[in-house]
Amino acid sequence: MTQSSCPTRLREYINAMLPSAHGHQRKAIFDFVTALVAVQSCCQAKLARFFGNQEAALKRLARFLRNERLDVRELALSSARIVVAQLPLVGPVRLAIDWTIEAEQHLLVASLMVGRRGVPLFWRAYAESELKDRRSGYEREFVATLVREVLCGVSSRRLIMTADRAFADVEFFDLLNDLGVWFVIRGKSSVKVLIEGRWRKPHTVRLKGNSRRRSLGRLFYCESDPRRQYVAQARARGREGRWGIWHLVSNRPLSAVTVAREYARRFGCEEGFRDAKWMLGFSQAHIKCLKAWARMFTLVAIALLVLVGVGCGLLADGPRLQEQLRRITSRRKARAELSRMRRQFSALRPNRYGQLYKRFL
Repeated sequence: MTQSSCPTRLREYINAMLPSAHGHQRKAIFDFVTALVAVQSCCQAKLARFFGNQEAALKRLARFLRNERLDVRELALSSARIVVAQLPLVGPVRLAIDWTIEAEQHLLVASLMVGRRGVPLFWRAYAESELKDRRSGYEREFVATLVREVLCGVSSRRLIMTADRAFADVEFFDLLNDLGVWFVIRGKSSVKVLIEGRWRKPHTVRLKGNSRRRSLGRLFYCESDPRRQYVAQARARGREGRWGIWHLVSNRPLSAVTVAREYARRFGCEEGFRDAKWMLGFSQAHIKCLKAWARMFTLVAIALLVLVGVGCGLLADGPRLQEQLRRITSRRKARAELSRMRRQFSALRPNRYGQLYKRFL
C-alpha cells in the first residue's frame, strides 16, 4: 500500500507532542498509528502487513518499541499535555482512574470522559512484581503527577474524579482533598462508618422501601483512621440483573442523585478499555518487555483520539452521518461499528467538545 507523504493534522499533533524527538521517531508514530486504525490489531505481524515491505516494517516496528530514547513516561506526559491544552475553558473536567491488566503487566490509566466514553489521558505501566505492598503509594504518586503536572493549567475546582472501591482509602482521600479535587469513590463494604453513635458496616444500613438512593450525611469513615466524608447509598442492577448497592464517598455536600450520576459516568473508562483491547486489538500485543508494551499503548491512545475525533465530526454533520450509516449497513448483516460509535457519543455536545479533537477532522 502506498503511503501518503502529505502533512496531516495527525502529523501536526505528533509533531507538537514530541517537538524534540527525531524526525524518524515522529514519522514512525504517525505511520504505526495510521496502520493501527486501519488494521485494528496490535499484533506486530498484522501491523507490518499494512506496509509494502512486511519484513522491513516488522524490523522498524521492533526498533520503535524497544527504542530506549523514547522515554515511556515522557511520551505519556507529552500526549496528555497536548490534549489538556485543547480542553474547554469552562465547565467540569471529568476523570476516571482505574487499572487494566494483561497477564503480569498492569497499566494505571487516567481517562478523560468525553460524552459516554473514556479516552486515555495519562498512564503508567507497572510489572506485577513492583506492586506488592506499593500499589497504594503508586496510585497517590500517579494522581499527584496528574493534577500538578498534567492538569496544572486547569483549575482544581473544575476537576471531578471518580474511582472504584480499590482506591477507597483515607490516604487517597486526604491527597485529593489537599489537591482541591472533587471526588466520588465507591467505598468498601467492609470499612465501617460512624452512624448514630456506633461504628457500622455500610451494608448494614438498609435503604427504606423501594427507594434507590439515600444520603447518609457527613460521617466519620474508617474506624481505624477516621476521616469525615460525605457518604451516600445508591441501588443499581448488575450485569446479571441482580440488585447491588453502591456505598459512595465524596468530599462535596451533594444530593445522593447527583453523587450516583457522577459515579455512573465512571463506567465510560471501562468502555474505553474495551475499545482499546478489542476494537484496536491491544489484547493481542503479546509483548514481554514492559516499556515496549507501554510504547504500544501510546499508539493505541493516539488512535483512540483519532476515532473520537472522527465520531465528533460525524455527530456534528448529521446528513453525512446518515449517509455513512446507510453505506455501511447496506453491506453488512451484523451491527456496524459506526452505529456503535454513534451510540457511544450520543451524550456528546459537538459545539462544546468538538474543538478538543479538531486537529483530526
